[in-house]
Amino acid sequence: MRHSSPRVLTFTTLFPNQQQPAHGLFVKERILALAKLVDLRVVAPVPWFPRIRFFGERYYRYAMVPARENCRGTPVEHPRFPVIPKLCKTVDGALLAAGSLACLRKLRDEFPFDIIDSHWAYPDGVAAAILADHFRVPLAITVRGDDINIFLKEFWRRPWIRWSLGKADLIIALSRELKDIVVAAGISPSKVAVISNGINSETFHPVDRKLARARLGLPAEGRIVLSVGRLHQSKGYPILVEAAGRLIGKFPDLHVYIVGSPDHEADARPAIHEAAVRHDIMHRVHLVEAQDPEMMKYWYGAADVFCLPTEREGSANVLLEAQACGIPSVTTPVGGNPDVINSREVGFLVRPDVEAMAEAVATALSQSWDTARISGHGRRRTWQTVAEECRSHLSAILDFPPRREA
Repeated sequence: MRHSSPRVLTFTTLFPNQQQPAHGLFVKERILALAKLVDLRVVAPVPWFPRIRFFGERYYRYAMVPARENCRGTPVEHPRFPVIPKLCKTVDGALLAAGSLACLRKLRDEFPFDIIDSHWAYPDGVAAAILADHFRVPLAITVRGDDINIFLKEFWRRPWIRWSLGKADLIIALSRELKDIVVAAGISPSKVAVISNGINSETFHPVDRKLARARLGLPAEGRIVLSVGRLHQSKGYPILVEAAGRLIGKFPDLHVYIVGSPDHEADARPAIHEAAVRHDIMHRVHLVEAQDPEMMKYWYGAADVFCLPTEREGSANVLLEAQACGIPSVTTPVGGNPDVINSREVGFLVRPDVEAMAEAVATALSQSWDTARISGHGRRRTWQTVAEECRSHLSAILDFPPRREA
């Protein structure tokens, strides 16, 4: 007999661990919020590598991840799966499933899960589809951004992704745009739900600007444009720097701070540096390493404007966080951005080019904003709200026998 409150097995490689505490933070927040509403366990596989540094720091850290952890009271298993860096990517899903099978068999004896809840279409969704078939349980897959925006276009991943989405009983898309892409790939719209991300309203709230700048050691005076996110080329940071170069004449006290960790796949730092040198504003462009989430409210509070000139997104939590902290945003109309910046009272949506971005940032820096109104708008969607929506959809598919598309 199925339960109105399902026993959920969350399966994802996008979950933090002892060696990577900042990995998959937004996935973690949704999962842990859901764990307050249902009985839930997490299986977060990591690549298998021997404990030698020959493979580089990144892979050595994978080897040091413990087999199991506890995250805020929720048990987390870390089975190993084989992987060959940069090679054999077409079989990653099968390898992930094979490496996780023994862990799930053992876990099922003590936790007879009703459903597998997977995050990220490839390889996680593919592996989850294989495992859901093996254990004869329904499957939910959450698609989050590049797994659909990029991977679904790649001929070696596309067939696998379409197969796994066809197997899924529920697909959760973080934005309407992602849903449209999934439906265009041949998936029935009836089984695709749009559930965007949320925020922790206790963490993100307005902070006095002078206090925030003093806490961070930033200049008390002057205008600050902030951007946050991994330093990936798709985030458009060079566009922001180019725009700042055009605005220095009008705003001679302008500084740009970009907070985020380097990206090993598409590092944006060389292009950021080149743009800053070309406009002679190296001393006004500051790259700051990724910060503890508890410190981010000070970074948002220190800024006059938040800017994200991204070319693609799923659901950009940084926009929600900036908004919750009362900061106006300038960003592009992609992914879930239009759902967050849905009024000129909270920010502007513009084309991802230098001219449009410079004009919008100049306007944002020149006008007065209602901090309380912006914050109230941003703090409405909490992780608790997101979790309740997820529980509702997960419970709904358990009311019927699993239906799989061919």
